[in-house]
Amino acid sequence: MRIVHVISGLQVGGAEMMLYRLIQASQRDGVRHTVISMSSLDTMSERIRSLGVEVRILGMSRSLPNPLMLFRLVRWLVELRPDVVQTWMYHADLFGGIAARIARTAAGRGERRRGTFRLAWGVHQTEFPSMRSGTKLAIVAKFCAWLSTRLPDVIICCADAARISHVRGGYCSTRMQVIFNGFDLELFKPRRRDSDPLRKALGLDPATKIVGIVGRYDPAKDYGTFISAVARVSAMEPDCRFVMIGRGLDESNQELTAMIDRAGIRDVCRLTGASNDVHLLMSAFDVFCLSSRSEGLPTVVGEAMACGVPCVATDVGDTAALMGETGRLVPSGDPEALAAGIVSLLSLDREGREQLGRQARTRMASRFSIERCWASYRQVYSTRGQAFGFGIDRT
Repeated sequence: MRIVHVISGLQVGGAEMMLYRLIQASQRDGVRHTVISMSSLDTMSERIRSLGVEVRILGMSRSLPNPLMLFRLVRWLVELRPDVVQTWMYHADLFGGIAARIARTAAGRGERRRGTFRLAWGVHQTEFPSMRSGTKLAIVAKFCAWLSTRLPDVIICCADAARISHVRGGYCSTRMQVIFNGFDLELFKPRRRDSDPLRKALGLDPATKIVGIVGRYDPAKDYGTFISAVARVSAMEPDCRFVMIGRGLDESNQELTAMIDRAGIRDVCRLTGASNDVHLLMSAFDVFCLSSRSEGLPTVVGEAMACGVPCVATDVGDTAALMGETGRLVPSGDPEALAAGIVSLLSLDREGREQLGRQARTRMASRFSIERCWASYRQVYSTRGQAFGFGIDRT
């Protein structure tokens, strides 16, 4: 099977990491991949190339798309002769979907079997974009909704919450399938505390409890609620430290540091910025926290669970389906509830937290492995006219 992926860009993000992991898992079945980035080279390009996968750069401008690029993409799709074209995120769904339709028609004229590749769209955002989230994005999403009955053979959603919101936004419900993201359980796994690089880097005692949060600095992540919760938790657990990892979570972020200073928690917070070793750092947490207002299937929660770390997370998207009974779910935007959830886990002894962590790891292995995820993608790719689901069981 040859799969061509068309993606908006190759920064480090949930969809981009999912693409990387899917390629890794599927190569064991002899699947050949080509990745086409609509924008420029970025962080994930070399990581994908390291897997022996060709990465092509279309070089479109985000501010002023060039229609001529459409014909270059069409030419590439005809040349590559894929069995499946998988697009990732709205701009790629729209632009790549139109190009795929033209390529399928053009190729089919010369040789019928070359025009039969399957087109799969990818939805990786929970909420259907509104004008508040950006005029351009909202317009692109509206066009995608209108074309969803005409272009894609199937629309793969990363979460059931994403499917529901996009159906409400006008997407074709009969073409939508839910395949929960899969996780690399060999990379994200529990590690011994005596080999903990995080406490060593921060100069913390091995017995110091750490509450961690991971993610880019973005309004949807609601770091204001997290910081308010930290102030409450710190008053009850003064020896605990709170580590924030991700793009924009560093001392140069004046808005963030101002919030921390106003909350009076500068001494207990550690801002590390982005890291390529999240899989090593995350396993050092005693508790993982998610404070988001909006998520699909939150990748960082699944990664923490795979590391054997119990989680406190806001009840957004399909977080409940991911966590089950292995952690604490709290309402979004409620710092008191978030603080109470964190304290309830910190109050357990180490064995109690480790037991919850083992349960979380077992849940990930049985329901959310990347191998199971790829098997679901492969089934959707190879079967026509039949519905498939993955991971929707919320028990």
